[in-house]
Amino acid sequence: MFAGSWLFEGLEVVRYVRDATPVLPPETIVEFGGVDGDTIRRLLGRLRLVISLASVIAWSRRVGLRVFVHGSALPEPIDDFIKAALAGGADGLITDDFININSDLINVVPINQSIGEKSVNYIMVEPGNFYTSSVKPYGVIVKDAVIERNWVLQVRDRVRVIYGNKEFLVALNMDSLRREAIEELAGLVDGIVIMEIPSITSLGFDNNRALNAFRCVNCYIDFEMEGEIRKCPRCGGKLRPIVKHWDRLVMIEPRVLRLKASDEIKYMRLDSPKVINFQ
Repeated sequence: MFAGSWLFEGLEVVRYVRDATPVLPPETIVEFGGVDGDTIRRLLGRLRLVISLASVIAWSRRVGLRVFVHGSALPEPIDDFIKAALAGGADGLITDDFININSDLINVVPINQSIGEKSVNYIMVEPGNFYTSSVKPYGVIVKDAVIERNWVLQVRDRVRVIYGNKEFLVALNMDSLRREAIEELAGLVDGIVIMEIPSITSLGFDNNRALNAFRCVNCYIDFEMEGEIRKCPRCGGKLRPIVKHWDRLVMIEPRVLRLKASDEIKYMRLDSPKVINFQ
């Protein structure tokens, strides 16, 4: 899932992918004009992390999980990663007594926040340190989860007996944020909390000229071309622009990013789209 178009401000952009658009290698994400190598190098370093965060969130959402990001996972500048989280479709940002982040861009969810008489929103516990309390949580976040079906089921059942909660989430570090692990958790937990940002995106650059790309979500084909096309040559369905020359560089408002991500995630598939050079 692409995120980071705001990093292109001030540069000569020829073509680019708008935020919250699923893109897979080796498709182009941006074509610049007159940008030096040092600028590209610095830009790639920043893009790798924001795209990685957006991609992990989007894939987790695609398999049916709720996704929160813990505030401790966000490096500076924090707003870059909040926007990346929104571009992936994140449900919110988890904070605690040590990590206190105020943001108007994303839903901030403080742990242990009172939501009624003798009830709080979420608590975070360790697997071997469950405790009973008269205060009932809406959801429980389990730290140090083991990505193994029987372990997750046993812990989930124990949590629900003790707390009677509605939601069961697990906190994951970067080693656990693998595609196969996310797929294993689907159907076992209600959601995940990202504790660290993994670097899962490989980016490079070359001197080739980019082509426009338009996707048919029905055929799941990307048509690459010099010009533009509105309907799929195969099924006649409406095409979605992936890479193109826009009139100007436009950043999507943060409050709209998550809506766009949710719409795009509905059409994501397990495999990569077929790419056809259509001239």
